[in-house]
Amino acid sequence: MSPPDARTAVHGDTAGGPPGPVPIPPSLAEGAGSTPAGAAWLDRLPGLVHRAVARWHLQLSEPFGVGTAAWTAPGTTADGTPVVLKISFPHDEAKYEAAALRMWHGLAAVELLDQHEQDWALLLRRAHPGTPMLHEATPAPARLQAGLDVLANLHGAPLTEHVPSQVEVSAYWAGLATERAARWAHLYPDAVEPIHWGVELLRAFGSPGAMPGPTVLLHGDLNPGNVLLDAPHGRTGHWLAIDPKPMAGDPGYDLWPLLSQLDQPFRYPDPPAEIAARVRLAETTLGVPARRICEWALARSVESILWQWETWQDPARQARTRDDLYQVQLWAGLLRH
Repeated sequence: MSPPDARTAVHGDTAGGPPGPVPIPPSLAEGAGSTPAGAAWLDRLPGLVHRAVARWHLQLSEPFGVGTAAWTAPGTTADGTPVVLKISFPHDEAKYEAAALRMWHGLAAVELLDQHEQDWALLLRRAHPGTPMLHEATPAPARLQAGLDVLANLHGAPLTEHVPSQVEVSAYWAGLATERAARWAHLYPDAVEPIHWGVELLRAFGSPGAMPGPTVLLHGDLNPGNVLLDAPHGRTGHWLAIDPKPMAGDPGYDLWPLLSQLDQPFRYPDPPAEIAARVRLAETTLGVPARRICEWALARSVESILWQWETWQDPARQARTRDDLYQVQLWAGLLRH
């Protein structure tokens, strides 16, 4: 099946709801839809959307043009409540999203109004205006502090439902990273030490007894695109996390995306000084030791670049990704000092 795009009206099984077109954003067609399983899911997606519309009596607008593994669209319920319908491609990282949102019950995270587990469908209260922290105009230090405050609230939630163990996930990733580091060694001849150091840290974080501190409910992917401003009707706003990939584990795990992706700190005049200042602020706000933050950042940045090389396997794209080796080397440099 050729992946559809946003200009294509896609029809499917409409049992449980009125028939009609369901536009598929290009990001979703090129993401989940690029695999055989994902393409088959896109064939079923119109039926899933129509059932959700009928189940929750929704009026939906055009879907958001973002996301590679879920279809999302804004709308309202019969009583006028602003909502977002999210239907995820079935995969492990999305399996526990509803459980995490229930545990957070709207505290610094988007509120879950209802769920249909079989259809992988979530009904979420919509944030207004919903501006991602990545694109908001507030100066970077203020946004960083706000993001750290969001994390502090998320980590404070009681762990009352099952989510995957960060230790077990890290152990699995360490095995994959070891294989990938060997397979793509020709891509990092000038960064052998930090790459291997990052893989060893992943292995250490995946060992029993790897967490000397508290075990908390992790967001799992708190990059600044997954933190939205909620300030309806011009009222004083607050920030809400979305799209968790939750685990139970070390709070230091969650910091790397926020510290490194909030703006472009690696292009500052003095990147090591800028990153070190952000680490100190995170240590002060969350109580996570600075060294632990940097260890996780090195481990996760190495895992990320190895994943990209493994996933793309295109020499030109892999060569462009080698620029990320500077970030790996920077985190290793902070750990040496």
